[in-house]
Amino acid sequence: MGFYRILIVDDEEPICNFLVSLFSKYGHSCETAKDGIEALEKIKKHSFDSSVIDIVMPHMDGITLTKELVKLYPDLPIMVMTGHTHDHAGKSAIAIGAREFIKKPFSLYEFIIRFDKMMRDHERLCRVKRERDEIIFNMHREASEKTEELKKKIEILEGKAHLLEPDLWR
Repeated sequence: MGFYRILIVDDEEPICNFLVSLFSKYGHSCETAKDGIEALEKIKKHSFDSSVIDIVMPHMDGITLTKELVKLYPDLPIMVMTGHTHDHAGKSAIAIGAREFIKKPFSLYEFIIRFDKMMRDHERLCRVKRERDEIIFNMHREASEKTEELKKKIEILEGKAHLLEPDLWR
């Protein structure tokens, strides 16, 4: 696992403190926000590698925040968490673009495993996108080179055809 800059969004200070402490142990840096409005302000000013977002918060809930973040930063890996016992909120968050969902209370082990998996999947996706972009770039470059080569051959053939034209009229 690399070292990440993580935005933690939860209105419960003990949860934020716990996650900051956990991530710091692994060398990550964190910022916290108490609601979606504060989170949007922070993420527009600073870049983050991922975000961990509680679903139930005042002012702007985690589902609304996730929608906004997915619109603004479609590649940002987002993990949502909630203390609600039903899966509806988690499924909603995943459906709108969150990459991972965890129920509170969670075990330290489960949280680390899920976060690590989310980030490894994200890194793989980024690598695949870079490789795809490189392939497309090379295909465009090769096509341009072939097009230039063909244009030169056509010019040569047109020149030869022009020289032959007077003989065609005799």
